[in-house]
Amino acid sequence: MKTASVVTLNGVGWSICYQSLCNSRASNHLISQHMLGNVTSFRPILVMDVWERAYVLDSKLVDRAKYIETFFSSINWHTLDKRLVV
Repeated sequence: MKTASVVTLNGVGWSICYQSLCNSRASNHLISQHMLGNVTSFRPILVMDVWERAYVLDSKLVDRAKYIETFFSSINWHTLDKRLVV
């Protein structure tokens, strides 16, 4: 998954890795509003909150990259793999 490339873009919201129900392929999206931008007929597999409030309390605001690195290191990839529909 290339969610990291999406979350390193400037912007706020949620980085979501979706799986298409039509062809089972994964795609990454940056959603800035919870009620807008979600993809129809795709199911979320992995969601990362990239609003500043997600990491500003634990680290400096400029440490967004460290937040992303910590997020990915804490993913249970076995559980994530179970979410995929083949």
